[in-house]
Amino acid sequence: MRGHGEISSKTQPVINPALEEPLLKLHRAIDVRSFWKAVQQLLAASIPNHSVGLSLQQSPGVPVISRWTRRMPNDFFVAEPLRSYGMHPRRKKLARLADFFDNRNSFERSALYRHYLVPHNCAHGVALLFWKGQRPICIIAILRTSKQEDFSPTELKLVRQLYPQFLAALRRIESLERERSMRVNFQQFLRRLPLPTIVLRWNLKPI
Repeated sequence: MRGHGEISSKTQPVINPALEEPLLKLHRAIDVRSFWKAVQQLLAASIPNHSVGLSLQQSPGVPVISRWTRRMPNDFFVAEPLRSYGMHPRRKKLARLADFFDNRNSFERSALYRHYLVPHNCAHGVALLFWKGQRPICIIAILRTSKQEDFSPTELKLVRQLYPQFLAALRRIESLERERSMRVNFQQFLRRLPLPTIVLRWNLKPI
């Protein structure tokens, strides 16, 4: 009986079955717009929050995409210490905003807290950081009011379990965007050719 108990505990779902539908929507996302919508739905179903923000820049040469569920200054994600943490060698995947400071008092005296959180009725926050090499390509911020209280260890554990789900969706969107870009470039190349052209596969069948 003990052995059966151990087996059943290992086969329990890692994530609540109630999140299956929003997770399916996340993995069906085909672009940034549908990804952002799925992120909102998944976090609304899993973690109590007051505001959710997204910052995305998959390549250094493209503009940064910034989205919020509630009004927030556009420069939140480049405010200190989030800006400097992007160059930090430790590359954490999840961190409380207060963890960027020596203690809670330092956090509440910071410009991040006084200029961004307090005016928007927020007191607590966590950041999920997604990296490509040494550069953060995406940050998802989850903010809470003082009445909602700080994130519990159980809630942080759930956010860590959701992290690979977000990462898989981001990689899929990046792959789709790369395919679309290659297709557009190829079409533009064909338009510039002076003569009618047929492009063949290795077996001489037209593409």
